[in-house]
Amino acid sequence: MNFGIGLPLSMTNIANIMEYARGIEDLGFDSILVADHTFIEYEALTLLTAIAMRTTTLRLGTIVLDGHRRSPAYLAHATATLDQLSKGRLILGVGKGVFNDTSYGFTIDKPVSRVVDVIHVLKKLWTSDKVTFSSNFFQLKECSIAAKPFQTPHPPLWIASFGKRMHRIAATMGDGFITQNMPPKLFHQYVYAAKEHAIRVGKTPESVEAVYGFMPLVINDDPIEARKIIAPAAYSFLLRHATRLSKALDYPKPWTHYKQIPDQVLEQCFLFGTPADCAERVSQYVKAGATYIVFQTVLPVGLKSVKRLAEALMSRFK
Repeated sequence: MNFGIGLPLSMTNIANIMEYARGIEDLGFDSILVADHTFIEYEALTLLTAIAMRTTTLRLGTIVLDGHRRSPAYLAHATATLDQLSKGRLILGVGKGVFNDTSYGFTIDKPVSRVVDVIHVLKKLWTSDKVTFSSNFFQLKECSIAAKPFQTPHPPLWIASFGKRMHRIAATMGDGFITQNMPPKLFHQYVYAAKEHAIRVGKTPESVEAVYGFMPLVINDDPIEARKIIAPAAYSFLLRHATRLSKALDYPKPWTHYKQIPDQVLEQCFLFGTPADCAERVSQYVKAGATYIVFQTVLPVGLKSVKRLAEALMSRFK
């Protein structure tokens, strides 16, 4: 079982980021993963390149990269370069894009269909010398990039999936799917569906990484205090995903205010408490089929919290 740590959005000092990344590597975590939005201080691929130069074994991931703000040819070239510089440590997480629409400079009417074409083009440019590709979104004629990924045939491609269509795309086109903040029972349904999709296209079920993300999690010996700390982020997420989650969890209608969200929903979907409590909860997702766990933001921010988490995890799962 491998574990990754997400870079906290509030960490913007470059020296602190490098110290955090090296600390994660020393503690035995497999990867550091960064988000990709225009409201974040640093561009994701540039920052990962800097981290690559200060680490040796830590894998470098995006969770997840906006599939629309960069042209596919540029994205293929940049990621191949990063994979070469890091000697094969890149994990490329890709999504259909949210929150960044005003920065595109163009309207995206069909974001899912477009990101499917982005994935097609990425794979072709990573693995072919010349690419000709025609779709409603892209017209490429004998396009090429000089750099090719260090990894063969290309870096692992994880695709964010919440809805059924994106989940099918992730299982059939990707090397893994990423989802987050749901009860283990519901995550198990995602794992089962991914395996079924993979089999239908001739892939082995084991070839699809089942990535579960906790965003955020709180390490605190006082359960009441831990709940207070996680509540704002938890309620924000649960309200944004109210329609999907309320239906999946058999509630009669979506909640529209945080006071309507049942306590058990917050407790089932989010991770908070002592390191031992968190390790026990992680084991439930491992039993549900997770093959990779990402802790997207560990609170309180800093290596002290990450170290406490590592001490509880590594002895149990490594």
